[in-house]
Amino acid sequence: MNYIKGYEIKPYEITPLGEVLFTDDTTNYLRANQQTCEAYGYKFNRATGTCQAFDFNYSLLNQMSNKTNTNSGGKTGRSTENTILNGEGNLAIGNNTNCLISGESHIIENDLDNTSIIGGKMGKALRQGEVLIGGGGYNSTQGLLQQSFVQVSNKTTNNSDTLLTTQGDAVNSIVLQKNSITAFEVFVTALVTGGSSGTAGHYKTIKITGSVLNNNSDVETLTQSQTTIASNGTTGTAVMDVAGTGLLRVLVNGTTNVNISWSASVNLYENATNAATF
Repeated sequence: MNYIKGYEIKPYEITPLGEVLFTDDTTNYLRANQQTCEAYGYKFNRATGTCQAFDFNYSLLNQMSNKTNTNSGGKTGRSTENTILNGEGNLAIGNNTNCLISGESHIIENDLDNTSIIGGKMGKALRQGEVLIGGGGYNSTQGLLQQSFVQVSNKTTNNSDTLLTTQGDAVNSIVLQKNSITAFEVFVTALVTGGSSGTAGHYKTIKITGSVLNNNSDVETLTQSQTTIASNGTTGTAVMDVAGTGLLRVLVNGTTNVNISWSASVNLYENATNAATF
């Protein structure tokens, strides 16, 4: 669909619950005000503050699916289970399991599990297992201002580059928003559990701080520094890393024939914009 003259957002997706979410071609899943909603021919629900393509039968939904959800402040999309919504105007887009939203006008993105938004308003969860507080988003757009915590982990037995992944799922890194600056504080721990050249109980603790600028093409500019807080015996190294794909990664190198369990606690402080691209 094309933009209507005079409007900076346009319809992007209609959720299974009938809500129309908008995009400005930079940020997706935006919510429109009443004027914009009606300009595109949809109906604005004043009670929920949402733009609707059709009225959804929530009684039928409760009878057919999502029976394990507790909803007292928003909507849950298709195939969402064991999820709690508390507050007002919140949305779990779909395929979400074991999630929590508390506050106002938050969004948990599609296919995220074990993720929580615990306060504030206008937050947007983007990462598996994330715990997030919304910063208000200038009362306009989810995700612009927020802070969150993400846990990543993995194991090494050699000195090759190894990626720590969210919830140890061996797949996912930390997604960055386009047109954003993110400050980070990361605590990395390495614990030796054995191996032919390893001594169980050897360890290392590293603190990494810095920031990453991510532009509209998902090209990142990374600045970082680190301090070794404590170390005993043979372990390895850890750095923050980017690869031009809009991801922030924790990359570690272990030691050959040393079994090491790695964990990183990542604190993120995000400032994104939809007022300009760069």
